[in-house]
Amino acid sequence: MAEDLLIAEIGGSSSRWAWLPEEGPDLSLPVHGDTIPGFNPVSGNSGIFASGITTYFNAHAPLALSASKISVYAAGCGSEQRRSVMDGTISSIWPAASVEVNTDLLGAARGLHGSESGLVLILGTGMNVGWYDGERLHQPMPSLGYMLGDEGSGADIGRVLLQDAFYQRMPDPMRTALFGQDGPLVERIIDEVYRSPFPAKALAARTALLAGVVQEPYARELILSRFHALVEILKSFFPPEQRGNVKATGSVAWGFRELLANCLLDHGMELTAVERDPLQGLVRWHRQQALRAH
Repeated sequence: MAEDLLIAEIGGSSSRWAWLPEEGPDLSLPVHGDTIPGFNPVSGNSGIFASGITTYFNAHAPLALSASKISVYAAGCGSEQRRSVMDGTISSIWPAASVEVNTDLLGAARGLHGSESGLVLILGTGMNVGWYDGERLHQPMPSLGYMLGDEGSGADIGRVLLQDAFYQRMPDPMRTALFGQDGPLVERIIDEVYRSPFPAKALAARTALLAGVVQEPYARELILSRFHALVEILKSFFPPEQRGNVKATGSVAWGFRELLANCLLDHGMELTAVERDPLQGLVRWHRQQALRAH
């Protein structure tokens, strides 16, 4: 690299980082078993995020705090105002660095598709989708967030899961398996979701409960129903020639990739790749860009 570079892939719940110094080996963070805080400028707390990032880097990668260039790909940065919030937050940690903020969806497109074209889908705490032509990202479908949209996301599935439990639409054995004999408790869930600084994350945490019971008919049907709701919306915004090659990333896409692939096939779409996150692909993309520049 011509200069040291820190790449950040920041979601609403967690973040991943790659430190590419001028000299010395690359470093990917977090280290195994750890979680680094995420931040969404739509609803997140920038102070909590900045404090968490500073603490983690001081402990695990202090040299990266001297990065001269930071390339950020982040959730919730679809508008200039929100990109400015993210820029200011990152600059508060790295005041001397040159900071570039892009959307997490562009990061996923570059990391998964490289220079090829195809549909790129993020399914984690939230949902976002676009068509990548190999250079530019096209987003005809608005990203509405967890309160108005995010179909098929962790927050969406978690919300329906809780509704089913409270509205007695869930089989009793499943309710007991997921929440215990006395749960879920309305007061506790209301407090955890509505008073949380990260309400989407609080909802998405419930989706993780389904991983251990995904072979049960109720769990499979719930997940598939939300995936089908997502695909029906995709079909309204992307023509058939753009929907054939789908690459996806995010915790929900990865954790339920078999169900996602089956759902897409039902609608004539092929899931050609799924990654937990696009970070390593982004490292390759940035290195290729650096080589081309020289």
